[in-house]
Parts: sequence; structure tokens; C-alpha cells
Amino acid sequence: MFPSKRSFVIACGMSAALLAAQGCWNPFGPGGGEDPSPVQYHEYCDSAWKVIDNLEYAYISRDLNLYMSCFRNDFEFHLLETDWADYDGDGQMDTYWGLDREELFHTYMFNSVDRIELTLNGTLDYKWSGGGEDTLYRELPRQFDLKVHIGSGGYQATGTARFICHPDSTGEYYIYRWIDESDQH
Repeated sequence: MFPSKRSFVIACGMSAALLAAQGCWNPFGPGGGEDPSPVQYHEYCDSAWKVIDNLEYAYISRDLNLYMSCFRNDFEFHLLETDWADYDGDGQMDTYWGLDREELFHTYMFNSVDRIELTLNGTLDYKWSGGGEDTLYRELPRQFDLKVHIGSGGYQATGTARFICHPDSTGEYYIYRWIDESDQH
């Protein structure tokens, strides 16, 4: 997630309260208008970069089904150390979470915002060192710029995300690990 999910939820709530109290703050220009044209969506991801394109498309279109199709059950989102917390209530510090929490967060986000702009930049694609001898694990670091529009205000996050992708049993690539290296603001 960009940058941290907990920080985003807190920021959204605080932003909404501030906007209601102050009126017209909008760091991204005038509100309204149509969503920007989405990037290309790939029906079948036979390369790791295609699933990253699909992730960007899903964010911009706020389509939860397309978003969730970028992952499989073994997905992990690795948090910044400042965001480690007991998210599942088991009394243990969580340094990452899985698919269920990812879906819960994005259901809330996609349904609660007016518009999302996401730009992922980068072309690096190399063998992930954590994959052992399996050369099909690919690491794709991407610079991102995320703008979330809520009413007349918004939220922006920038930084780096490292995506570890791997093909499933059908040969289609999915995001296996998402490592948050976003900028702290």
C-alpha cells in the first residue's frame, strides 16, 4: 500500500474532518471532472511487468475485483517499521499482512474516495535474490506517485515499492510480495 495503510486511514479521517471545518483546501487543483484514462489492462499476465500494469489500472479504476486478481493466497504486504502493529489482535507485532487484510483495506478505500491517480515509474525487472534457484521470481522496484481525492481535498504519497512477482500454476504472474519503501511525511 502507499505509503502505509494505517497512516492512510488516519490521514483520510483527519483530512475529511479538516475539510469539513475549513472548506476549500485542494492540493490537486479544482475538484470534479472525470477519472483519467486508465493504463492498459492485460487479460493474461505472462510477464511480471503486466501484473504491475494491472495493479496501476485497478487503482485508477478503483476496481476491487481487478485489484484482487493481482494477488494469490500467499500474498504478503510488508510494512515500514514505523507501521508495525498488532493488526490481527493476536498479541504479536505484525510486520506484514496477507490477502484478507489487503482486500479489507482496499474495499474501504475504493468505496470511500472520489478519485485515485497512480503513476508507477520504472522498468527494472530482475531475478529476486530471495527466490533461491527459482529464476521465475522477479523483483520489480517502482517509483510511485499516488494522489487520492476525497471531496475537495486529498492525500498524496510518493516513494518506492518493491514488487516480487511469480507465476502461478497456470503460468500467470501475480504479486507475491509487496515491500513498502515509501517516503515518510
